[in-house]
This record gives sequence, structure tokens and C-alpha cells, in this order.
Amino acid sequence: MNLILLWASIAFIWLICICMTKKGRAVIRILWRSIKVKLVIIACALGIAAITTAYATHPEEEPRPTINEQAEYQKYTTSAIQKLCDRGELIIDMNCDLDSAAAELAYILPTVINNYNLVVTRPTTPILEKIKDTLQIKMIGYKKFRNRGIRLTKALQRDLGIRYDIEIISEDTEHTLKITYNGKRWDSEHLCNLPILEACLRERTDPAVLMSIIHHTSGFQMNYQGKNNTSGLLALNTGKGLEQIDIGARRLKRILATSPTLADAIAQFYPDAEHRNRFENWRKDPQKHYWVGQVLTDIQYYRSNGMTLTKRKRVE
Repeated sequence: MNLILLWASIAFIWLICICMTKKGRAVIRILWRSIKVKLVIIACALGIAAITTAYATHPEEEPRPTINEQAEYQKYTTSAIQKLCDRGELIIDMNCDLDSAAAELAYILPTVINNYNLVVTRPTTPILEKIKDTLQIKMIGYKKFRNRGIRLTKALQRDLGIRYDIEIISEDTEHTLKITYNGKRWDSEHLCNLPILEACLRERTDPAVLMSIIHHTSGFQMNYQGKNNTSGLLALNTGKGLEQIDIGARRLKRILATSPTLADAIAQFYPDAEHRNRFENWRKDPQKHYWVGQVLTDIQYYRSNGMTLTKRKRVE
């Protein structure tokens, strides 16, 4: 609409400039005597008026609502910590502010608790005291914690990597584990890890496959807009935000159980109408064949980086 008005304004100004000269007015008088020229001018004017009227009366399409990804992940982070407390795996200190919990620290809590339970023979319930800038967990009821502390520190350093600084401070029977994250702030890909692991654990399906599908569908963007009015992490027409991860996990479990190969299952995650239940046909579509190949390539990458349901054994 703005472009039409711009060109109409330019044409009107150009016409005024011509009319300001004697030759221009003479040419216009000659042309105006032609019936064809009159009809063309009238038709152009009516066309511009019709287009302008159509744009003016046509209701503007309402913008699709967007999701505040930061708030969505913060909400999930808080609920993930609360679930650990509800299951009796953790005690939350009354002074611990969960609303400002850093995802880089909250997401490693299951790993920390798991290693703590593997290292200590009769572990007491850890107490979460801080989780904003530093993850601070108090372990009470051990007179000597030196050897267990060394094993716990080594296990955590192995699982968490060099971006985490780990320290254990002991005082009588109270021992405080402090973990600080020194790496870059996590992006959407990292923030999707734990929600995907939890959803796939509930459905007993492969988290690396779902992770790779999301990577090659939306790039982990909750506000991604797909074709046919689809949107979200998995470009579905149902579910918002992290809800689509649960929907995707259920769908993935179903198609893995009914597909002859992993490649066929990935291809059927978004089945075309003409290819539905005909596994051999998707290979004839170059675009879909390429997409399936990219998803398969990254599955092993995600598995090697911890996207698996395999449990660790006790550390001796």
C-alpha cells in the first residue's frame, strides 16, 4: 500500500512539473483530445482508487502472539528444582530464591545429586542454599568427608567439564559444595536439553533423535513460524513453548514403534499426505531425503554429548 501511494505521488508531482511549462501544457492539450488517452487516464485513476479503497477497508491481519522465551525457560527452571524437592531428593532452604535461579546451575542439579548418591554410601538429603550466581549445597551428618569429597569433586568435574569450578568446604559435620559456572551464557539449544531429557524419559524414547529433529526444524526457536500455520519448536499446529516437546516425545515414541528403520521414523515425523504410511516414497523427495540425512548425522553428536537415558553406575 505504501509503495502504491509513493508511486502515485511521484506521478502526480511529475504531472505538475510538466504543466508548469508551455511545451508540457501544449502536449497535454494534444493528448487530451484523444479519446483513448482519456480512457487510459480514467482507467488508471479508477484502478488506483480501487486498490486504495481495498487496502483501506481490508482488516489488518493480527500479528501472531510471541512467546517470551526467557520467561518460559525461567518458569521451567523453577519448576524443575521444585520437582526435585517434591520427590524428596533435595531440601530447599527458605532463603533460597528459586525465581532467579540460573539455568546453567539448575540444569546440573540432577547430575550433582546423582553423583552425590553414587559416591556416598548412606547419603543424607542435600540442602539447596543458593542457586543464582553460585550453586551452593549443604551436606550434613558426616564427621569425615575428605575422601568422599575428593571422589565427588572428580566425578562432578568429569561430568560437568572445565567450565565449572567445584569446591567443597568442610566445617565439623557440615560440608558445603560450591559450584560456579564460568562459561558463556547458554543459548536456546542448551536450555532445551533438560526439558527434552525429561519428556523422553517419561515416554522411554530417544532424546538425541528429538533433539536433532528440533535443531533441523526450528533451530530451537519457540517463535519459529512454519508452513500451513504451524509454529513453535517443532513447527506443530498444537502446543505452545515447551509444550511441544512433550507432544514431540509422544509422537516420536509412536513412530519409532511402527517404522522399519530410524530414517523412516524421522521421515514420518512430518508425513506428507501422499507419502503417509508409504516408507519407500520419501526417499524419492530430494528435499526430504536431505533433511532426514541431516537429522541422522546430528543424532550421534547429541548422544556423545549426554543426550541419552543410560544411567551411571556407582562410583567406587
